[in-house]
Amino acid sequence: MENFLSPETPRPQQDWSPGYTNKSKIATKFSLVQWWYKSTSMPEVGPNASFVKRETVRKSQLLSTVLFFYTIVVVVFLPCCLLLPQPAIVWADAGLVISALVALIINKRGHALIAALTVVIMFELMLTLALALITPLDEPSIQLYDLYIMGELLAVSLLPVRSVFIFALFNSAIIVASLLYQPHTMFFDLDMRTQFIPTLIRPIALQFIVAGVSYVWVKSTTKAIARADRAEMVATLEHALGDQKRELEEGIEKILQTHVAIANGNLNARAPLTQDNSLWQIARALNTLLVRLQRAVLAEKELQRVERAVYSSVRAVQTAEQQRLSPRIPFTQTAIDPLIASLQGKTLAYTRSPISQSNGAYPSHPTGNNHIPQSSPTKYT
Repeated sequence: MENFLSPETPRPQQDWSPGYTNKSKIATKFSLVQWWYKSTSMPEVGPNASFVKRETVRKSQLLSTVLFFYTIVVVVFLPCCLLLPQPAIVWADAGLVISALVALIINKRGHALIAALTVVIMFELMLTLALALITPLDEPSIQLYDLYIMGELLAVSLLPVRSVFIFALFNSAIIVASLLYQPHTMFFDLDMRTQFIPTLIRPIALQFIVAGVSYVWVKSTTKAIARADRAEMVATLEHALGDQKRELEEGIEKILQTHVAIANGNLNARAPLTQDNSLWQIARALNTLLVRLQRAVLAEKELQRVERAVYSSVRAVQTAEQQRLSPRIPFTQTAIDPLIASLQGKTLAYTRSPISQSNGAYPSHPTGNNHIPQSSPTKYT
């Protein structure tokens, strides 16, 4: 529809908007109005819906409101039709009542445009039928021409705004045809011979004046609604960006604190970010890296303990050999303890290492001094 000036762009996924809070408060006050909207119009959409969808719902609710008063008027006017000179007009009014009820059903099912077309077209046809039933045409009867303005107001409010000029042209054509071809009374025929142009211009000019003014009014109102919607969307985006900025700042601060804790030696520190945080992937990768770092540090410490245990065991063997005693190697609570346990009570013969066999040298001692083992076998206790 041309009244929808904003593209169908959904709003950011936020539960806050400047107007949504006020709408929720107003909705609790008018339970009867809400019941009528719920029964005869499209269901409400969330605050994150696009402008097109929300404008469609607004049109549907506007049609529901118009049909509420429209139905009351045509029902009240129904018995009054029996008092007119042409009682057959009651059938035209009954057609308006039926079309209003059908339009409410169609509107409830989400076809607001079809429901609006049903109301406007049926009003134009029933008014034209009522005008055609008045024969002969007299001066009081031409006041029905002014009722075509109601059709234009319905069209400009419920249909695409430019359609009002189409109905203005249609109404003008009906007025001209009625004045030219419909039978007249004798007195009205005399007036038409002398004042045909003024009689014709007044209702036609009124049709186009109302069409132009209503077009400008509805067009400007729709633009104002679109501007208000854009302003509300900007405010919502600013609010969302503010929340995202605070979330990023908090996430960066927590990651920075984790780095500081690790730098100070706390290997158990982790970035405490959950999946709802935008920096969660970075925090997850950092935590994985910290786990591997902790394992590497622990492995390095264990390796250093093994190296110290090996060195102390070698020193114990060398000291015992220098004193001509059997070496006694204590357990070290490290990974070499199974080797020490397997050497208990064993006597090992000397064997050259592959390095010493290849270059004729003996491996260096952990202290830096080369030690040449004795050729005699050594027994470990």
